[in-house]
Amino acid sequence: MARELEIKYDQKAVTPFWRKLPFFFLFPFRFGPLIFLACIITASALAGLALGSFSLILKGFLVYLGLRYAFNVLELFSKGRFEGESVDHRLWGPEKRPAKLGLVIALFIVLGANIGNLALDGRVAADPRTQERLVERYKQDHAEEVAQLERERAAYQQALARAQAEAAAAAARPSSTDEDGNTFTAAAEPADLPSEPPGGTTRAEMIERAMPAFGDLLWFQLQPMWFWLFMAVLSLMLPAAAIVIALEDSLPRAFNPFNVITLVQAMGSAYFVLWGFFLAIAGSRQLALVVGQGWPPAVRFPLEMAVANYLGLVLFALMGYALYQFHQELHLDVDVDFDEHREAGGAEAIAAAGSARAAAVKQGAVPADPWERKVHDLVTQGNFKDAIGEVRDRMRYDRMDVPLNQRLHALLLRQADDAATLAHGQQFVTALARAGLGRELAEALRKLQALDATFLPADGDAVLPAATAAVQQRDFALATQLLRGFDKRFPGHKDTPGVYFLGARLLSEQNRQHDKAARILRSVLQHFPEHPVAPEARNYLQVLERMMAKAAGTGATA
Repeated sequence: MARELEIKYDQKAVTPFWRKLPFFFLFPFRFGPLIFLACIITASALAGLALGSFSLILKGFLVYLGLRYAFNVLELFSKGRFEGESVDHRLWGPEKRPAKLGLVIALFIVLGANIGNLALDGRVAADPRTQERLVERYKQDHAEEVAQLERERAAYQQALARAQAEAAAAAARPSSTDEDGNTFTAAAEPADLPSEPPGGTTRAEMIERAMPAFGDLLWFQLQPMWFWLFMAVLSLMLPAAAIVIALEDSLPRAFNPFNVITLVQAMGSAYFVLWGFFLAIAGSRQLALVVGQGWPPAVRFPLEMAVANYLGLVLFALMGYALYQFHQELHLDVDVDFDEHREAGGAEAIAAAGSARAAAVKQGAVPADPWERKVHDLVTQGNFKDAIGEVRDRMRYDRMDVPLNQRLHALLLRQADDAATLAHGQQFVTALARAGLGRELAEALRKLQALDATFLPADGDAVLPAATAAVQQRDFALATQLLRGFDKRFPGHKDTPGVYFLGARLLSEQNRQHDKAARILRSVLQHFPEHPVAPEARNYLQVLERMMAKAAGTGATA
């Protein structure tokens, strides 16, 4: 499962929801959700103080408001709007989704309770050990009553034994004779037998009275394994039902079990991860609503509302993000695509900035300047034609503006219009040369020659800077191509001495043609003795001559 989840993560290029739990659990503490929670808690505290137990109706209304806000968060998160807030107050129009989801959960609980009661009855009827456990529970719960019955029975047995002993003693008395000689035995007075105490509670009655009700801990402990397997399979429908209600607002569709299959096909193993989080968080939320039954309403209601609404926001934010993560597979429309998501810096940055656009500007991915942002949006939409038009229009004030030329060149390359790219290439290399950006100039020439291998600068001023940069980058082929035939293409150009000198260096250092290099250097010194390159050419020539003389002497000696 972990491998499959990581594969999906790589495909999505967006952090999966199971790796962003801190973000979801901290989301309710952002300004907007926190204000909402504070209002809910305050209202429930006032209701508990003023209305007492009668505030149950208001409590239900506050639960409804909490779910309504949570659905709003889910909807925004599913569209990539991780700020979780919207100024569109139409989102707070008529809303039936909380009631529909509440009905689904209530039916799930009622169905589980009834099936659990049937399962429990079956186990008690067939398992003597379970019966004995219930009898013991009854005796513990009614210890005083059982002890009193035992005392009454012991007293009865003692009284009965005394009565029987007295009867036996009377029967054993000696007989006497009257005056007529008749013999008789004195009649014993009838013994006063004690009344028998009540029979008490039978074993069957103990079992029946000790049977746990739904919600008792023992009720859950006594359930057979098949019950839990059945409920686990049935609960797989809960996240799907919540998603269908959130997206389609359809209660009948929420009960369709094939929704689970559809979501599993789209989300893969991630659906089961979502299911686990749904059960854990939703179960904790339901528990929070009933845990403080014996507490004063003024204390219980605020605590219940705080925990329940907090967990509700966490769960719905998580589900919304999961829908966003798989919106392509689920064919959902979003406001922020994955590229914008990455540009903005992720969900945390979007939530902190208040919108994906604000986060992108803060990250520097989207310019703050209106014109820059306009061009950026056109490029993001794939509208390169209009973006190029915007840049060309901007360049009418300065055709040699380097940043604008760089942007236009990049846009033309992305548009894949080779002819337009090459046509603009001459202006581009001239702008780079005038700006003294040799490294960028050489790189631009390589890209242009990838489109047309014969492309060379038409501006002689660009040749020497480009060739010098190419030599520094050890691109000797490009440097040689640029220098070849320079004097014929640009006769009398001011860079001719420099071109000759750089050509001589290439001949000597790369081709080992030292004689030819020396002749070129002598020509430079003869025709351009006052040129700034002359001193460097003179030193280089001296080195070449010494090297050639040494080589010649070594050859003669040999």
